[in-house]
Amino acid sequence: MKNCKLCHYSELCNSLPGICILLQYAAVVLLIVVLAYLFITQEL
Repeated sequence: MKNCKLCHYSELCNSLPGICILLQYAAVVLLIVVLAYLFITQEL
């Protein structure tokens, strides 16, 4: 893969194309965890 269309880190994607998809899922999961943590700490 010369170009990774899912992310802008082309040199990282050239060696590991799967990292692009994993980073997107990891960012979404991290955002949900942080929002849930903030919600729980505010409610308790």
